Amino acid sequence: MTYTSFMRAQYAVLWRSKQDVLNALLFFVIVVTLFPLGIDPSPAFLTPAAGGIVWCATVLALLMAIEGVFKEDYRDGSMEQWVVSGLSLSLLVLIKVMLQWGAVVLPLLVMTPLLGQMLFLPNDDLGVLMLTLLLGTPSIFLMGALGAALTVSLKQGAMLVMLLILPFYVPVIIFATSGLQAAQAGLPYSGFLAMLLAMSLLSLVVSPFLSAIAIKASVN
Repeated sequence: MTYTSFMRAQYAVLWRSKQDVLNALLFFVIVVTLFPLGIDPSPAFLTPAAGGIVWCATVLALLMAIEGVFKEDYRDGSMEQWVVSGLSLSLLVLIKVMLQWGAVVLPLLVMTPLLGQMLFLPNDDLGVLMLTLLLGTPSIFLMGALGAALTVSLKQGAMLVMLLILPFYVPVIIFATSGLQAAQAGLPYSGFLAMLLAMSLLSLVVSPFLSAIAIKASVN
């Protein structure tokens, strides 16, 4: 196995699991759409609440996609090949997670401007929201991958994954929504974006390493 052949194999896995990606995107759209219908469709409510609505929908949609990120590789025996390939298992995990992140988050980012218009979010604030998603979702995905790696050998691990990783999502949501609120109030928001970037970089360092340890434990 080489890194190139691994990436080709992961593209094939993504294609086979495209329905899961579509389900996550559809779930994201449904949650954002139902908030105005179920609570208050007025601009006075939706404009300041838009960041929280979009971020809650994002986290829930990503949880759907993350829970099974390693399941197919575990079931078909590919994960054992990762361990014995002689390649860096941490790097293989990182490649896998980043490909999955791109497949799920990039379509979500494409949909966000349309949903932002529905939530009466001004274009300037929409740009800040997009930045928070771009900087914050890698941390969400990487920490979620760690939870998925810890429960990959369990048949019913979805609820356990959520219980393990949801506490780590709270700071991301707080900094992301606070950054958008600061932008809406005309206050500096770059510090909040810097914190989101720092958390994603920390997750980038920690999560692949710990996920590799969890995968080795599950395979052996």
